[in-house]
This record gives sequence, C-alpha cells and structure tokens, in this order.
Amino acid sequence: MGAEKGNLKYVFIVGLLLVIGSLFWVYASFSLFGPKDLGVEYTHEDYVSALEKTGIQIEFQGMTGAELEEYKKDAAKESIHDYDFEFSEYERKQFTLTAQESTALLNEIAPTFWWFDDLQVKVLPDGTMEGSSTADIKRLKTDLYSDVADDVPLPLPDSLNIYSKGRISVTNNQLSGDPETFYLGAVPLPGKYMEEDSVSVMEEYFPRIYTVVPGLEITSLTSNPNGEFVFDGVIPQKVSVTKK
Repeated sequence: MGAEKGNLKYVFIVGLLLVIGSLFWVYASFSLFGPKDLGVEYTHEDYVSALEKTGIQIEFQGMTGAELEEYKKDAAKESIHDYDFEFSEYERKQFTLTAQESTALLNEIAPTFWWFDDLQVKVLPDGTMEGSSTADIKRLKTDLYSDVADDVPLPLPDSLNIYSKGRISVTNNQLSGDPETFYLGAVPLPGKYMEEDSVSVMEEYFPRIYTVVPGLEITSLTSNPNGEFVFDGVIPQKVSVTKK
C-alpha cells in the first residue's frame, strides 16, 4: 500500500511539473523566447540601399552617417514624447524594396523609438505577406494608444512576440487587411478575433504607427510578383531629431 501511495505521489508531482512547464512555455513564448524566424537576414548594405531608394536623410542630436550608426549600436529605447521631430523637404517617391531591404529599414531607421524588435517582413509567392517581431506593448500603450489602453479586456505582458500572415495593403493611408493567421507568442488568436468586426478595429488603429509622421501620404503600399514591397507616396527627405 505504501509503495502504491509513493507511485501516485510521484505521478502527481510529474504531472504538476508538466502543467507548470507548459504554462511557462506559453507565457515565456510571449516575450522571453525570440519571435518566429522568417528566414530574412539583412546586411548594412541592405539598409543603405533602402535609404537611397527612399531618399531619407536623418540627423539625430547633430549626428549623421557613420557617427549615428555607431551611436545606434548601444542606444537605449526612448519615448517619442521626449524629443522634437522636424520633417521637411517632402517628395513624391515610387520604389520597390526587397524583404531584406524592408526588414533592414524597419529595424535600423529609428531603433531607439521603434516599438518592434527583431522584426522580419516578407512577401510569399502568392502575394501573402508575413510579419514577425517582438512588440514593446508597454511603450506602444504609452506612445500611441494611451486613449484606449485601459479598454483592453485582458492584461498583456510588457513585451509580446507576434506573428501574422495575410493579405495587407495601404491605399491613401488607409490599411486594408485580410488576415489568415495571427499568433501571440505560441498561441493563435481565436477565430472570433479574425472576423470582419475585429479586422475593422485593426484597420482603424494600426495606421497610428505610420501616420505618426506628419504629412506622410501612402498612396499605395502593395507587393509585386518578385516578392518585393511596392511603395508610392509622399515622404519627408530630411528628418531632424533633438532632445526636448
């Protein structure tokens, strides 16, 4: 009888550890583990190429070029509200960016202010787009969504790995989405949140991320059969950032 109780106790402990381990895996996948790897690797040359295509020149606290690139290597995250941004010399631009160039531009153009780390984007052969990153939820709520942050029904971690796949385009600054898959960490978003009403909410609030640049006009953002992102719109050619 004693041996049987000992075996039951052992089974209970193992089962408890498995449950705890599973819960840890799910929670840790939200932020501790890296986001899904889409296989998009970029170089500094990809970033330089993307800047040349867009024409954007950046001055941060008087730093430009190689000095600014060196500073960015160890720069800490900061709030956009702590700085003044001056955008000027707007021009109409039409260009295409490869997955590598797009990923490089999104990761490197403003890493101290950008709300997404280890971001990768790509276009699949059927035109579907994929995106993966670690979202800084805490800073997003403060910088862009302070007016609706308290409306979220569930508590979210300060950072969150996200993965999405679907057809996305922007026309006249308005996002249109037809998501196929959306993951928060290792957990897929329930189907009810992928329906039309929920997608319309995403289409309403997501543009805040890119319209934070005043005067930005995205006439169209789509993809082509070569797996490239195709941009047509008006963007600033010079950006100057100074501490308040």
